[in-house]
Amino acid sequence: MLKITHVTEEAAGRCKAREAVALFDDYDDLVGAVEELELAGFDRAQIKLMRSCKLTERRLGHPIGDIRELEDDPTIPLGGWVDRHELTEGRAALTTGLAYVGSLVAIGAVVARDGELAAIISAAAAAGGAAGACGLWLMGLVGRGRAREINEQLSRGGLLLWAETRTREQEQNAIGILQCHSTRDVHLHELAR
Repeated sequence: MLKITHVTEEAAGRCKAREAVALFDDYDDLVGAVEELELAGFDRAQIKLMRSCKLTERRLGHPIGDIRELEDDPTIPLGGWVDRHELTEGRAALTTGLAYVGSLVAIGAVVARDGELAAIISAAAAAGGAAGACGLWLMGLVGRGRAREINEQLSRGGLLLWAETRTREQEQNAIGILQCHSTRDVHLHELAR
């Protein structure tokens, strides 16, 4: 039986939203659910995840014992979904962008000193390679941080996903999709965000 939780909110300026909520024990199951929600017509802005345990603990003012206690809390900081392909594109853009800028700076420095073509090419290759490597290192930091956060949430009870529903049809679709990918705590709620 599907339960619908109603959470009241007295704060002015907030709008009520109906959301389907699910708790996942596996990151790949979460990814599968998000991809299926998008194929079913859910906009990326309708799909939310918890941003971080530390940020949530600061907002709540106490440590998170179990992620399940956050399912129907309208105050936790939510973030949008970023898929693997977008992360790969970001990594490529950062790396090549830094390599390009590094090369241009080196070319400018050598040309300003009336350098020869061989010196220009060598400086561009060296500076571009170094800046590109810096970009790869930065993206590695981002990737490790994201993996750490996923593991921290899993160790505290799972990964939460909220899908805002705008129609009854979306509610049914979201619940069906989430139940296919997660059998834990799939429900609808209405709350003010």
